[in-house]
Amino acid sequence: MNENGIERVKRKTRFVVSALLQVLDSDSNEDLITMVYNEQARKRRKARVAIKNYVENVVSFYADDFKCHFRLRKDTFEHLLQILGPSLKEQNATGVGRHTYPPEKQLVKLVAEKFDISKSTAWLYVKKVCTLLVDLSGQYICWPTGQKLQQIKETFKERQGFPDVIGAIDGTHIPISPPLNEQAAYCNRNRYHSIILQGVCDTNYMFTDVFTGYPGSVHDARVFANSPLAKRIGENASDLFPNNTHLLGDSAYKCTKYMLTPFRDDGHLSRKKNYNYKHSSTRVYIEQSFAFLKGRFRILKPVNVYNTAFISKIIVACCVLHNICIQKNDNLETEEHYEDITPQDYYCTEKDCSGFAKRDEIADKLISV
Repeated sequence: MNENGIERVKRKTRFVVSALLQVLDSDSNEDLITMVYNEQARKRRKARVAIKNYVENVVSFYADDFKCHFRLRKDTFEHLLQILGPSLKEQNATGVGRHTYPPEKQLVKLVAEKFDISKSTAWLYVKKVCTLLVDLSGQYICWPTGQKLQQIKETFKERQGFPDVIGAIDGTHIPISPPLNEQAAYCNRNRYHSIILQGVCDTNYMFTDVFTGYPGSVHDARVFANSPLAKRIGENASDLFPNNTHLLGDSAYKCTKYMLTPFRDDGHLSRKKNYNYKHSSTRVYIEQSFAFLKGRFRILKPVNVYNTAFISKIIVACCVLHNICIQKNDNLETEEHYEDITPQDYYCTEKDCSGFAKRDEIADKLISV
């Protein structure tokens, strides 16, 4: 074997060994697939047909039609570029390794389909941008306080007269491609695989709290019980819910003084029927928020990624982008309809349910509203 042949064998050996090490240190076979694809793409690169400098020569001249292609306005994109640009510009400390594209090209790949970069490179940028957005989530997904909380409470009340509401909570199922060894866990009661996104929203359809990662087979009540929000309520509920305020949740949740749920329909609702109607009409904000989220980011219908940890990052990143778009008044021109999941009924079985008396009191007050 000549020297060139020996060198080719060495390169292939290094590739296989490094791929194996990556798989052993990964939760899925996604890294191996990416590396194999990258190796194959290298061999086909000369024959690959691509639009050269598409971002620079075409996308940069989009104006009114920018949103048609990328699902957000150009000024919103420029805002994102200001937020994420410094981190996206960072080069490898050694100055060697994969070439880094300009920030605008890395960022626009989140919503574009075909550019003159390889699939593996684009995927790496998607991971990088999603991670940055998750790191910034605390700045854009914030629990209301002070004047903002008071404004939200008043706006909720304007809808149906329901008092002291500072948020609506619900869970929605994000369809996914399940891990091969955990398909049963991710199969929900509607017989498709999903990850649950729990969200709390205000009257502007902005998320004030999100939590995701649990498989679709888990009940909404259990997701809430294990969420950081439930822990925060247990530690300092008075700070989160000042002046007797509360959330509105459906019957999947336990009725407490901090979360009011509907009355169970036993055929004798009377005044409670009026309460349930106003409760449902007010809580609809969260269902609409999920509709806007899924309507804008089609990657959520479904997420074709096998690494469930990264799926959670994608979901949170979309929630951050959703809030940024609303802050910039960058709304969808048309609302896309989707079928959301209605949780099974879940009722409190404990004798001491602090929310029952509060719920009864509000039901009496709503009769005259």
